[in-house]
Amino acid sequence: MSSKSNKNRKTNNNKGNNKVPVGTKLKEIIRDKNFKWAVIFAVIIVAIVLTAEIYPYIAPFNAPSSIKPNTYYQISNKDILSNGSSAVFFISWYGCPIGATDSWPLYYAMNSTENIRSDVSLHTSSPTDVYANQPGLLFDKNITFKESGNKFTFYPLYVYNESMTGTIHNKSISNKNLVSAALSEIKASMPSGVYNLFVKYKSTIASGSPSHISTTTIITGPKGTYILNAFMYAVPSSGILGSGLPTSSWNANPPQHVMAGMSGSATITNPASTFSGYLNKVG
Repeated sequence: MSSKSNKNRKTNNNKGNNKVPVGTKLKEIIRDKNFKWAVIFAVIIVAIVLTAEIYPYIAPFNAPSSIKPNTYYQISNKDILSNGSSAVFFISWYGCPIGATDSWPLYYAMNSTENIRSDVSLHTSSPTDVYANQPGLLFDKNITFKESGNKFTFYPLYVYNESMTGTIHNKSISNKNLVSAALSEIKASMPSGVYNLFVKYKSTIASGSPSHISTTTIITGPKGTYILNAFMYAVPSSGILGSGLPTSSWNANPPQHVMAGMSGSATITNPASTFSGYLNKVG
Protein backbone atom coordinates (compact mmCIF):
# COMPACT_ATOMS: atom_id res chain seq x y z
CA MET A 1 0.00 0.00 0.00
CA SER A 2 2.74 2.36 0.92
CA SER A 3 4.59 1.74 -2.34
CA LYS A 4 1.52 2.37 -4.47
CA SER A 5 0.71 5.53 -2.51
CA ASN A 6 4.21 6.89 -3.14
CA LYS A 7 3.92 6.16 -6.86
CA ASN A 8 0.59 7.96 -7.02
CA ARG A 9 2.10 10.96 -5.23
CA LYS A 10 5.03 11.04 -7.68
CA THR A 11 2.67 10.81 -10.61
CA ASN A 12 0.55 13.65 -9.25
CA ASN A 13 3.66 15.73 -8.59
CA ASN A 14 4.82 15.18 -12.17
CA LYS A 15 1.45 16.31 -13.46
CA GLY A 16 1.67 19.45 -11.35
CA ASN A 17 5.17 20.12 -12.59
CA ASN A 18 3.93 19.98 -16.21
CA LYS A 19 1.82 23.13 -15.64
CA VAL A 20 3.42 26.22 -17.24
CA PRO A 21 3.38 29.30 -14.96
CA VAL A 22 1.18 32.21 -16.14
CA GLY A 23 4.17 34.54 -16.36
CA THR A 24 5.98 32.14 -18.66
CA LYS A 25 2.95 31.87 -20.98
CA LEU A 26 2.72 35.68 -21.15
CA LYS A 27 6.38 35.93 -22.09
CA GLU A 28 5.90 33.37 -24.83
CA ILE A 29 2.94 35.31 -26.22
CA ILE A 30 4.90 38.56 -26.21
CA ARG A 31 7.81 36.87 -27.98
CA ASP A 32 5.44 35.61 -30.67
CA LYS A 33 5.99 37.55 -33.94
CA ASN A 34 2.27 37.56 -34.85
CA PHE A 35 1.46 39.15 -31.50
CA LYS A 36 4.07 41.85 -32.04
CA TRP A 37 2.69 42.77 -35.47
CA ALA A 38 -0.84 42.81 -34.06
CA VAL A 39 0.22 45.29 -31.37
CA ILE A 40 2.04 47.51 -33.89
CA PHE A 41 -0.99 47.50 -36.19
CA ALA A 42 -3.31 48.39 -33.31
CA VAL A 43 -1.08 51.30 -32.25
CA ILE A 44 -1.05 52.65 -35.81
CA ILE A 45 -4.85 52.47 -36.06
CA VAL A 46 -5.28 54.29 -32.73
CA ALA A 47 -2.79 56.97 -33.79
CA ILE A 48 -4.64 57.56 -37.07
CA VAL A 49 -8.01 57.83 -35.32
CA LEU A 50 -6.69 60.25 -32.68
CA THR A 51 -4.90 62.38 -35.27
CA ALA A 52 -8.03 62.62 -37.41
CA GLU A 53 -9.98 63.79 -34.37
CA ILE A 54 -7.42 66.38 -33.32
CA TYR A 55 -6.34 67.55 -36.78
CA PRO A 56 -9.33 67.15 -39.12
CA TYR A 57 -7.64 69.02 -41.97
CA ILE A 58 -4.58 66.89 -42.61
CA ALA A 59 -6.09 65.00 -45.54
CA PRO A 60 -3.92 65.27 -48.68
CA PHE A 61 -4.53 68.51 -50.56
CA ASN A 62 -3.14 69.52 -53.92
CA ALA A 63 -2.70 73.25 -54.48
CA PRO A 64 -3.20 74.44 -58.07
CA SER A 65 0.00 74.51 -60.08
CA SER A 66 -0.91 77.92 -61.46
CA ILE A 67 -3.43 80.72 -60.90
CA LYS A 68 -5.07 83.40 -63.01
CA PRO A 69 -5.74 87.03 -62.07
CA ASN A 70 -9.05 88.24 -60.60
CA THR A 71 -9.99 84.80 -59.18
CA TYR A 72 -9.96 83.35 -55.67
CA TYR A 73 -8.06 80.04 -55.45
CA GLN A 74 -7.88 77.66 -52.52
CA ILE A 75 -4.24 76.70 -52.14
CA SER A 76 -4.40 74.82 -48.81
CA ASN A 77 -6.94 73.23 -46.47
CA LYS A 78 -5.16 74.62 -43.40
CA ASP A 79 -3.52 77.88 -42.37
CA ILE A 80 -0.13 78.70 -43.86
CA LEU A 81 1.05 80.11 -40.52
CA SER A 82 0.94 76.63 -38.95
CA ASN A 83 -0.35 78.03 -35.67
CA GLY A 84 -4.12 77.96 -36.18
CA SER A 85 -4.50 81.75 -36.36
CA SER A 86 -6.45 83.69 -38.99
CA ALA A 87 -4.97 86.49 -41.07
CA VAL A 88 -5.20 88.51 -44.27
CA PHE A 89 -2.04 89.56 -46.10
CA PHE A 90 -2.39 92.43 -48.56
CA ILE A 91 0.67 93.11 -50.72
CA SER A 92 0.50 96.09 -53.08
CA TRP A 93 2.34 99.31 -53.92
CA TYR A 94 1.54 102.99 -53.45
CA GLY A 95 0.76 103.79 -57.08
CA CYS A 96 -1.16 100.62 -57.92
CA PRO A 97 -4.67 101.20 -59.33
CA ILE A 98 -5.58 97.61 -58.48
CA GLY A 99 -4.53 98.14 -54.87
CA ALA A 100 -6.58 101.33 -54.78
CA THR A 101 -9.62 99.55 -56.26
CA ASP A 102 -9.39 96.60 -53.87
CA SER A 103 -8.85 98.80 -50.83
CA TRP A 104 -12.52 99.83 -50.69
CA PRO A 105 -14.19 96.41 -50.23
CA LEU A 106 -11.38 95.41 -47.86
CA TYR A 107 -12.02 98.52 -45.80
CA TYR A 108 -15.81 98.13 -45.94
CA ALA A 109 -15.66 94.51 -44.74
CA MET A 110 -13.28 95.20 -41.86
CA ASN A 111 -14.92 98.46 -40.86
CA SER A 112 -18.31 96.76 -40.54
CA THR A 113 -17.21 95.20 -37.24
CA GLU A 114 -14.34 97.45 -36.16
CA ASN A 115 -13.92 101.20 -36.59
CA ILE A 116 -10.69 101.43 -38.58
CA ARG A 117 -11.06 104.91 -40.08
CA SER A 118 -7.99 106.17 -38.22
CA ASP A 119 -5.92 103.28 -39.63
CA VAL A 120 -6.21 104.36 -43.28
CA SER A 121 -5.32 107.36 -45.42
CA LEU A 122 -7.14 108.64 -48.50
CA HIS A 123 -5.01 108.18 -51.58
CA THR A 124 -4.98 108.05 -55.38
CA SER A 125 -2.99 105.76 -57.65
CA SER A 126 -0.31 106.75 -60.15
CA PRO A 127 -1.48 109.32 -62.73
CA THR A 128 0.32 107.42 -65.50
CA ASP A 129 -0.94 103.88 -64.84
CA VAL A 130 -4.14 102.10 -65.92
CA TYR A 131 -7.13 103.72 -64.17
CA ALA A 132 -5.08 106.88 -63.62
CA ASN A 133 -5.60 108.61 -60.25
CA GLN A 134 -7.84 105.78 -59.07
CA PRO A 135 -9.38 106.64 -55.68
CA GLY A 136 -8.21 104.39 -52.91
CA LEU A 137 -6.94 103.95 -49.38
CA LEU A 138 -3.56 103.21 -47.91
CA PHE A 139 -3.60 100.92 -44.88
CA ASP A 140 -1.22 102.56 -42.44
CA LYS A 141 -0.83 99.72 -39.95
CA ASN A 142 -1.79 96.16 -39.08
CA ILE A 143 -5.48 95.90 -38.24
CA THR A 144 -7.26 93.44 -35.96
CA PHE A 145 -10.93 92.81 -36.72
CA LYS A 146 -13.59 90.12 -36.38
CA GLU A 147 -15.74 88.29 -38.91
CA SER A 148 -18.62 86.20 -37.54
CA GLY A 149 -16.87 86.13 -34.17
CA ASN A 150 -13.55 84.96 -35.61
CA LYS A 151 -10.52 87.17 -34.96
CA PHE A 152 -8.37 88.15 -37.95
CA THR A 153 -5.27 90.29 -38.31
CA PHE A 154 -4.82 92.27 -41.51
CA TYR A 155 -1.20 92.77 -42.59
CA PRO A 156 -0.57 95.32 -45.37
CA LEU A 157 2.73 95.62 -47.19
CA TYR A 158 3.60 98.14 -49.91
CA VAL A 159 6.66 97.17 -51.95
CA TYR A 160 7.09 100.20 -54.27
CA ASN A 161 6.56 103.95 -54.17
CA GLU A 162 3.89 105.68 -56.25
CA SER A 163 6.02 105.91 -59.40
CA MET A 164 7.36 102.35 -59.00
CA THR A 165 10.90 103.70 -59.17
CA GLY A 166 11.88 102.73 -55.65
CA THR A 167 10.74 101.58 -52.23
CA ILE A 168 8.15 103.45 -50.18
CA HIS A 169 11.15 105.17 -48.59
CA ASN A 170 12.32 106.09 -52.11
CA LYS A 171 15.36 103.84 -52.19
CA SER A 172 15.95 103.51 -55.92
CA ILE A 173 15.04 100.24 -57.71
CA SER A 174 15.84 99.70 -61.38
CA ASN A 175 13.19 98.28 -63.70
CA LYS A 176 15.05 94.99 -64.09
CA ASN A 177 15.16 94.52 -60.31
CA LEU A 178 11.55 95.37 -59.43
CA VAL A 179 10.44 91.75 -58.96
CA SER A 180 13.50 90.59 -57.04
CA ALA A 181 13.46 93.67 -54.81
CA ALA A 182 9.81 93.14 -53.94
CA LEU A 183 10.34 89.44 -53.24
CA SER A 184 13.21 90.33 -50.92
CA GLU A 185 10.95 92.75 -49.06
CA ILE A 186 8.19 90.14 -48.78
CA LYS A 187 10.67 87.55 -47.53
CA ALA A 188 11.96 89.96 -44.88
CA SER A 189 8.57 91.25 -43.76
CA MET A 190 6.11 88.39 -44.13
CA PRO A 191 5.87 84.78 -42.86
CA SER A 192 7.69 82.21 -44.98
CA GLY A 193 4.39 80.70 -46.16
CA VAL A 194 3.40 84.01 -47.76
CA TYR A 195 6.77 84.43 -49.44
CA ASN A 196 6.65 80.86 -50.77
CA LEU A 197 3.28 81.54 -52.42
CA PHE A 198 4.70 84.57 -54.23
CA VAL A 199 7.57 82.45 -55.49
CA LYS A 200 5.26 79.59 -56.50
CA TYR A 201 2.88 81.82 -58.47
CA LYS A 202 5.40 84.41 -59.63
CA SER A 203 4.55 83.85 -63.29
CA THR A 204 1.11 85.36 -62.63
CA ILE A 205 1.83 87.75 -59.76
CA ALA A 206 4.84 89.31 -61.50
CA SER A 207 3.17 91.13 -64.40
CA GLY A 208 3.01 94.40 -66.33
CA SER A 209 5.64 96.40 -68.13
CA PRO A 210 8.10 96.71 -66.54
CA SER A 211 7.49 93.41 -64.78
CA HIS A 212 6.63 93.98 -61.13
CA ILE A 213 4.80 92.33 -58.23
CA SER A 214 1.11 93.10 -58.59
CA THR A 215 -1.48 93.45 -55.84
CA THR A 216 -2.25 90.14 -54.15
CA THR A 217 -4.47 89.20 -51.21
CA ILE A 218 -3.99 86.05 -49.12
CA ILE A 219 -6.65 84.86 -46.68
CA THR A 220 -5.68 82.14 -44.22
CA GLY A 221 -7.15 80.39 -41.18
CA PRO A 222 -7.55 76.97 -39.52
CA LYS A 223 -9.87 75.74 -42.29
CA GLY A 224 -7.80 76.76 -45.28
CA THR A 225 -5.96 79.37 -47.31
CA TYR A 226 -7.04 81.32 -50.41
CA ILE A 227 -5.12 83.60 -52.75
CA LEU A 228 -6.40 86.35 -55.05
CA ASN A 229 -4.15 88.16 -57.48
CA ALA A 230 -5.27 91.50 -58.93
CA PHE A 231 -8.85 92.85 -58.97
CA MET A 232 -11.51 91.77 -56.48
CA TYR A 233 -14.18 93.01 -58.91
CA ALA A 234 -14.61 94.45 -62.37
CA VAL A 235 -14.54 98.24 -62.36
CA PRO A 236 -17.75 99.52 -64.02
CA SER A 237 -17.44 102.09 -66.79
CA SER A 238 -19.50 104.48 -64.71
CA GLY A 239 -20.04 104.48 -60.98
CA ILE A 240 -18.72 105.47 -57.58
CA LEU A 241 -15.05 105.09 -58.59
CA GLY A 242 -15.24 107.14 -61.78
CA SER A 243 -16.23 106.85 -65.43
CA GLY A 244 -14.71 106.18 -68.82
CA LEU A 245 -12.26 103.60 -70.11
CA PRO A 246 -8.96 102.54 -68.54
CA THR A 247 -5.66 103.64 -70.11
CA SER A 248 -7.32 106.29 -72.26
CA SER A 249 -10.24 108.30 -70.91
CA TRP A 250 -10.69 107.28 -67.29
CA ASN A 251 -12.12 110.12 -65.19
CA ALA A 252 -11.63 109.16 -61.55
CA ASN A 253 -13.70 110.41 -58.66
CA PRO A 254 -11.88 111.73 -55.57
CA PRO A 255 -11.42 109.27 -52.68
CA GLN A 256 -13.53 111.50 -50.42
CA HIS A 257 -16.48 110.85 -52.74
CA VAL A 258 -16.04 107.08 -52.47
CA MET A 259 -15.57 107.16 -48.69
CA ALA A 260 -18.81 109.11 -48.27
CA GLY A 261 -20.95 106.91 -50.51
CA MET A 262 -19.54 103.37 -50.40
CA SER A 263 -22.22 101.93 -48.09
CA GLY A 264 -24.85 102.64 -50.75
CA SER A 265 -22.83 101.29 -53.66
CA ALA A 266 -23.13 97.66 -54.74
CA THR A 267 -19.85 98.18 -56.61
CA ILE A 268 -18.16 98.17 -53.19
CA THR A 269 -20.52 96.18 -50.96
CA ASN A 270 -20.81 93.13 -53.26
CA PRO A 271 -17.08 92.34 -53.42
CA ALA A 272 -16.86 93.15 -49.72
CA SER A 273 -19.49 90.47 -49.09
CA THR A 274 -17.55 88.00 -51.25
CA PHE A 275 -14.37 88.76 -49.31
CA SER A 276 -16.23 88.21 -46.01
CA GLY A 277 -17.49 84.90 -47.36
CA TYR A 278 -13.91 83.70 -47.82
CA LEU A 279 -13.05 84.87 -44.32
CA ASN A 280 -15.83 82.59 -43.05
CA LYS A 281 -14.48 79.70 -45.14
CA VAL A 282 -11.13 79.78 -43.33
CA GLY A 283 -12.06 81.03 -39.86
